[in-house]
Amino acid sequence: MTLRPSLSWLLLTLTAALVAMFLAARSFQKVESAIAAAVFALVLCATAIRTNAPAWRQDSAGSQRAIAARDALRANLFLIMLAFLWCGLAFYAVYLGTHVRWQHGWEYGSACILIGGIYAYFVKRLANPGDTLAHSSALDRMARMAGYQAVLIGIGLVWLIGAGKLVTHKGDWAANHLFLAGGFAIMFISVLLIKTNIALGERPLANSGS
Repeated sequence: MTLRPSLSWLLLTLTAALVAMFLAARSFQKVESAIAAAVFALVLCATAIRTNAPAWRQDSAGSQRAIAARDALRANLFLIMLAFLWCGLAFYAVYLGTHVRWQHGWEYGSACILIGGIYAYFVKRLANPGDTLAHSSALDRMARMAGYQAVLIGIGLVWLIGAGKLVTHKGDWAANHLFLAGGFAIMFISVLLIKTNIALGERPLANSGS
C-alpha cells in the first residue's frame, strides 16, 4: 500500500489549491477561498479512499503482495501530515502574505506545522519494520489515538458550524475555511485509518510484515 504512483499529482494539486486560496484571500474573495480549501480537502479524501481501498478488498487468504498494517498506517499518517502542513502553510500565506488580518493566524499556522512535523517523525519511524512503533500493539494504539482525534475534531466542527463562524465578517473568515476543510480531511482520513487497521487486523497473513 503506497502513495508513490499518485504522489506527484497529489502534491501538484495541493500546491495549486494553496496558491488559489492565497490569491482569493489577497482579493478578499471569500467564496473562492472556501472553494480552494474545499478542493484541498476533497483531493486528500479521494486519495485516502483510493489508497485504503485495496486493504478493504484483500481476501482473507492474503496474497503475494499482502498489505502490512504498518504500511497502511504509514500511508494514512503521511496524508494527515500533509493536511496539517498544508493548513500551516495556508495560515502563513493568508495572514502573513495578504492584507487579511487576524492576530492568531501565525499561531495556528505554527501549531499546524509543529503537529505536521510530529506526524513526519512517526512516518519516518514506521519506515523501519523493526522499530518499536511498527509492532502490532503500537499500531493499535496509534489507531485508537486516531479515533480520539477524529472524535475531538468532529466536536470542534459541530461547534464551528453551530456558532455561525462560517459567516463571520471578522478577519478569521479564512481561518474558519481552513478549520473546516482541514478538520474534515483529517477526521475523514483518521476514520479510514481505523477501518483499514481493523480490516487488516482480521487477516493474520496481511499483517505478517508488521
